[in-house]
Amino acid sequence: MSRVFLDLVGQDEVARVALGIERAVALSFVADRSRPTSDEVRRRFRICEELVRQLRGDLGWGLQRIVDHLPHYLRCELDGVPWKPDARVVWVPEDNR
Repeated sequence: MSRVFLDLVGQDEVARVALGIERAVALSFVADRSRPTSDEVRRRFRICEELVRQLRGDLGWGLQRIVDHLPHYLRCELDGVPWKPDARVVWVPEDNR
């Protein structure tokens, strides 16, 4: 079941998550060496929203961890590559292995 986005992200955290999604989407276009169209930006943004719902709602990840992993998981989704959420118990920011 899809959760309401704002139930997962506090009002004071929306900007940070939005910037993280924007960064992931921008990096995906750089990696693709393609020009963004408004439809494709919206599609990639929706993929990221769903990733946030899954990682935050289903797995209880912290927002910084989610933002740090978004570029990789978005890339996997775009390439049709299966991915599994990082299962490490100990995690520090910028540690996306």
